[in-house]
Amino acid sequence: MLSGTGPRARNVASLPAAGAERILRTSAGSLRSIVCSLLLLGAFAAPCALAAQNQSRVYVRHAGPGEPGEILRAALERPYVIVHERWNTRLFRDSVYDRTVVVLGSDASVASTIHGDLIVVGGDIYLRPGARIDGRAIAYGGGVYDSEQAVVDGGRISYWDTRYDITATADGAALDYRPPSLLDQTQFASLPLLYGLRIPNYTRVDGLSLPWGPRFMLSWGHGSSLQVDPTVTYRSDIGAFDPALSATATFYPGWSARVYAGRGTFTNDDWIESDLINSIKVLVNGRDHRNYWRADRFEGRVARTFTGSTGELTVWGGARTERDWSIAAGGPWSLRGRTAGDGMIRPNPAIERGRLSSGLAGIGGSLSRRELAFAAAVQVERPFDAPNDESFTQATIDAGIRFATFASQSFELHSHAVLTAGDTAPPQRFAYLGGSGTLPTFSVLEFGGEQLLFVESAYNIPITALQVPIFGAPVLSLRHAIGAAGVGKLPKFEQNLIGRVAVGIAYAEYAIDPATRNDAFSVGLSSVMFR
Repeated sequence: MLSGTGPRARNVASLPAAGAERILRTSAGSLRSIVCSLLLLGAFAAPCALAAQNQSRVYVRHAGPGEPGEILRAALERPYVIVHERWNTRLFRDSVYDRTVVVLGSDASVASTIHGDLIVVGGDIYLRPGARIDGRAIAYGGGVYDSEQAVVDGGRISYWDTRYDITATADGAALDYRPPSLLDQTQFASLPLLYGLRIPNYTRVDGLSLPWGPRFMLSWGHGSSLQVDPTVTYRSDIGAFDPALSATATFYPGWSARVYAGRGTFTNDDWIESDLINSIKVLVNGRDHRNYWRADRFEGRVARTFTGSTGELTVWGGARTERDWSIAAGGPWSLRGRTAGDGMIRPNPAIERGRLSSGLAGIGGSLSRRELAFAAAVQVERPFDAPNDESFTQATIDAGIRFATFASQSFELHSHAVLTAGDTAPPQRFAYLGGSGTLPTFSVLEFGGEQLLFVESAYNIPITALQVPIFGAPVLSLRHAIGAAGVGKLPKFEQNLIGRVAVGIAYAEYAIDPATRNDAFSVGLSSVMFR
């Protein structure tokens, strides 16, 4: 690992990999330690060759045109640490970095906690479960590949066609912008993940949803690229093969366009928990905290993103049209069976069959500083064609904030709101509360309507005296949840007080309603609260 503090960094060298760090902590007189250390230092003879001379500084000699180079130069003016392994740099789950991490000439597989940005030049970023990055994950000459259980507060940025030559210098390495060549203008086809099989999903409606499809990438320089993903999804319980196509184009400086067309199963309740956590709960517990309907949907939007050194802001507009119909539930298998009325056989609310076409607009952004992270997004929908000629305007709002308090403790707050003006929206625009993930002492999705407000706060206290292998310290959380949902207007608010102990994504919690004294105890899996 090479430590630096930007342009005024001291020359400090150490080994790049976590394995090397463990070796260097052994006895200084150990011949094995010395030999292994020399071998690992020799691995730096890869493209960026930084280790042999105690180098620790990386600077941008030629930034290239536009925003990408400006962001890179600004990031390297703040404290950073350089980490490198040949071919694939591994940042392990039990590692914590107190500043920006820079990886040169290598892919990065990341499960660590990083209090700053993660910047990879000349490689891809593979986020792993447990990764937590306070700043941004930025890949130059590669992409950022996400994980449902990774948190990146500052956003994920892929500059596919912004490439830099890495040249070893007397005091570190210099980065020189490489103009696009004919190779950058060639169309590439790939089979992502496992031979084109995408991440599966499991619900009480579809059973196993298994998407498959190739990916096509085309870039033509100056930050412009096109990614096309045609897929077909097999849904085991309804026996359907749903085709879909999504395409995303990016243009310098910060413009993008996205189109989606396909048939699928849709929900408004995926804000409660991630697809992965919901799938596990359905498979193991037979509890699905979502309602569903089916639709043929076409949607397009154009966005402009403004990126700064501590965050980003995106403004977008577009349109959507869909043909909707209701779907039954209750068939898929679960370890705990499918007979519980609030479990696998819980019916989906009927929706209004027909076409719903709308104009869309939105704004969202994030801000990440040393001890503070904030993110918010607003989407507004205004239909011009509805099944029963409803005329309404609906806003969906998400906001979250996290900041450090004392020592390793922190406070988090997340809110979700659906606010509707005008006529009552059709049921396919309703949102719901109740059960684990929102208000645990109430039944699953007991409250619903086109008006919803939910706020959850948590004070987190890591128990640092206890260290669980792989997962680290358990975390005690004192939580407060309050919310309401209804048709026409918000009814009386309900609230829960919750105590939770979490190890990794596993938790045990006790919740009580202070008004009625109803309580609930549960164990399970959860995605992180701050989305």
